[in-house]
Order: sequence, then structure tokens, then C-alpha cells
Amino acid sequence: MHKQAISMRSQVVAMSVVLLGAQTFALESDRSQDVRWSADGNSSMMMKDGLRILELSDNVEVTQGSLFIQGDEAVFEYDATTNELNRVTVQGSPVRYQQQLDEDGGMVVGTSETLSFYTDEIDGETIVELQGNANIESPDSTMKCSTITYLADQDLIREAAGPCEGLLNSTNN
Repeated sequence: MHKQAISMRSQVVAMSVVLLGAQTFALESDRSQDVRWSADGNSSMMMKDGLRILELSDNVEVTQGSLFIQGDEAVFEYDATTNELNRVTVQGSPVRYQQQLDEDGGMVVGTSETLSFYTDEIDGETIVELQGNANIESPDSTMKCSTITYLADQDLIREAAGPCEGLLNSTNN
């Protein structure tokens, strides 16, 4: 049973690579842009465990270049020493995510109950984690799972937890 679960997970990850692993990549310029936010409700800031934590509520919007995230509440975690943004976590019903993939205007969109956005410390990849009723769509494919870990810079799903379903559009150009 355990071997079947590992095998099934490997198949889902491999299928994810095929589904969203097209030759498109998120806009390179997005990474060099500032992360901006707005919210209609209250905000609060506190220090905890070496982090400066900013909490926002009501109609929160987060942008970085073409990346756009919208939800009900957000938590920003900054390193208290360097003031570097470590992670943004947005909750909503649902959280909405979109980002332009290329100069031609191709878009990736997604929804989930919770979304975390950060840069991986090891390889510098922009990570978008969609948790709870996760859905992500690119011009060539669609995937729905319990959770999805998406590499935005490569338009690639690194990991997905099931149950999952998807669609790969087969187009001949």
C-alpha cells in the first residue's frame, strides 16, 4: 500500500511537469519589481521571533509586476534585521492568483483557500503554494488538487497532493 502511494505521488508530480511544463516562463521582470499591497480594512504590525509581521484585512490585493493576488486577509513576514520580505500568506474564499507568463500575454490563473508566495532560499525560485481546493490554469492545461506547489518562474507544478484531476490541451501549431 505504501509503495502504491509513493508511486501514485510520483505519477502525479511527473504528470504535473508535463501538464504545466510548457516552454513559457513567468515574466523575468516581475522578480525585480517591488511587492505592493492594498487593503480596505485594518492593519497591524508586530515583532515575533526575528520577524516583522504585517497583518491586513478586507479586500487585500498584492502585486509584483504582473503577479496579482486577491483575498480576504494577508500576513506579510519581513526579516526584522534586513527588512527583506520572506513570505506573503493570503486567505480568502477564495484567494485569486494570476500572472502573465510571457510577452505575448499568456496568463496563468489560480484559486485556493490559502495561498503562500515566497522565494525559495536554495534556488531562488518564486514559489506559489495553493492550499485547499487548489486550482491552476495555464493556456495549455488545467489542474485541480487539494494542494499545489507551483514554480512561477518556470510555469511548472513541483508538487500536488490529491485527489487531483486535470486537462492537457493538445493543440498543433
